[in-house]
Amino acid sequence: MSRLATFAALLVIVTSQFAHAQVTASSFSTGGTARATASGRGNVRLNANAAAANGGTAIASMNGSGRYGGRATGSSTAIANGGYANSRGTSNARGWGARSNADSFAVTQGGVAISNAGANARGWGTANSQSGAISMGGVAISNSQANARGYFGGQGIANSDALTVTNGGWGVSNSRANANGYFGGQAVSNAGTLNLGGGYAGATANGTAWGGAAYTDAYHYVP
Repeated sequence: MSRLATFAALLVIVTSQFAHAQVTASSFSTGGTARATASGRGNVRLNANAAAANGGTAIASMNGSGRYGGRATGSSTAIANGGYANSRGTSNARGWGARSNADSFAVTQGGVAISNAGANARGWGTANSQSGAISMGGVAISNSQANARGYFGGQGIANSDALTVTNGGWGVSNSRANANGYFGGQAVSNAGTLNLGGGYAGATANGTAWGGAAYTDAYHYVP
């Protein structure tokens, strides 16, 4: 996968999140600090978008909570031109059929980009997280974690992906996926990292099941 293709894919994902968000928070600065925060509970789709030019700071955060089978999903995006971009997306859901999803993206040109995504599901639910950090000639750090449980009714399913892209810079990407399951079984858990441009990548996946079936997978790629 080329750097251009990876970047284009990220932009498509972010754009689609903008279009379908129920709650959107946006902020822009021409050299100072831009902050955007989106939060909600229940069945929510959230989006936070912060951008800063002229070496400024962009900070974006998204926090969703779905209860009693609710669905919390959304994305957080921070973009800075030559400055500092920090994006954090978190989601929690619990109950039968609950879904937790969090996407986080941080992009800079010659600066520092830090992205963190975390999704947690309890009960018979699913969790998925994606984190991407891009810094052209700078530092990119991306962390993603998905955690799903289940217990007596079983299930689990957690997916986590982390990506860093640098060009003449340095990147670190970490991904963790945990899934349990227990008496009803099943517990699928995946964790993957991709580092384009040099640096470090690490992935960890943990599964369990007890009631039957369990699949864990962890991989990382540093060209």
